[in-house]
Amino acid sequence: MKILEEEVCCGKTKVFIGKGSLQPALREILGSGRVAVVRQEAVDPTYLLAYVKNVELEVVLKGGEESKNIETVLHIISALYSRGFQRSDYMIALGGGALTDTAGLAAALYLRGLHLVNVPTTLLGMVDASAGGKTAVNFGNMKNVIGVFYQPSVVVADLNFLDTLPLPEYINGLAEVVKYAFTMDAELYEYLHNNAKKVLGRDYAALEDVVYMSIRDKLSIVKSDPYELKHIRIVLNYGHTIGHAIETLSQLRVSHGRAIAVGMIYESCIGEALGYHKSYVTEKLRELLHLLGLPTRLEDVGISRGVSAEMWKAVIARDKKMRGDKLAVPMLTDIGSWKPAEMTVDEFIEVFMKCV
Repeated sequence: MKILEEEVCCGKTKVFIGKGSLQPALREILGSGRVAVVRQEAVDPTYLLAYVKNVELEVVLKGGEESKNIETVLHIISALYSRGFQRSDYMIALGGGALTDTAGLAAALYLRGLHLVNVPTTLLGMVDASAGGKTAVNFGNMKNVIGVFYQPSVVVADLNFLDTLPLPEYINGLAEVVKYAFTMDAELYEYLHNNAKKVLGRDYAALEDVVYMSIRDKLSIVKSDPYELKHIRIVLNYGHTIGHAIETLSQLRVSHGRAIAVGMIYESCIGEALGYHKSYVTEKLRELLHLLGLPTRLEDVGISRGVSAEMWKAVIARDKKMRGDKLAVPMLTDIGSWKPAEMTVDEFIEVFMKCV
């Protein structure tokens, strides 16, 4: 088991990573406060409940993007209020990334903040959504429009949960790992390239290393720019400008990881066209995505190359990374390094359409 601890903004976040890490983590952090468990319907709570005896509320959600809305947040808050939960109590969010996003927002809003313990049950949740403090729900078909920054007290990435995760959902999470490798961690890139079969085979030792390096990389950025005000945290959005547009155009039918994988390829093409990096960077990115079973083309995720520039612009212009009339985007400079860039949406779309 590996443990990470970082001071982020106003408090500490402690992360437990490894097979069987749930028991020691919960033994350490759960004191006399009462516990509310917000879990995904598809997740069997038996493993968790074996180690938590003071659960006084269980809220069961369908999970996924269709439950990631403000109505679900208000449902959770209503349940907490009706049972008299106080700020000294705990909320355990048990499920995938969409679940921890939604439950985290409820924890942040209720009485201005409960102790939040994220227990992600998907690889995507472990390496991305559960750590970093971004909580949000969708508004219409637009991703993450309503949200706040709220750091979890504890994250438990227990690899036992990945045993029963369907392979497509498991591979979905690898896209965010590739993002960390290409933007800020050449060591992680080499590890993935050399151990792709072990990672795809869910080898526990390889998985522990990959999850540890991913969360370490993410928290190193988050602690430097917790509220995304310094143009540092935008690196975590690599592939997300086009990726989120793909999700929106598909009416959220394309999974997040697959959308981000394709988004990274086209954003790398944009960076290459603008002279930020050499062509081999895009080639190596495409190669690694293929090795890990991830898509690299719009048609791979059911998006037509015939979508008009006007349609892309309409979606991307609503992006949360807009600063006035400029889009703030991270650009690769090499494998494992990046720099921030600003351009108008028109400039971004003009280059993007050449890549399409």
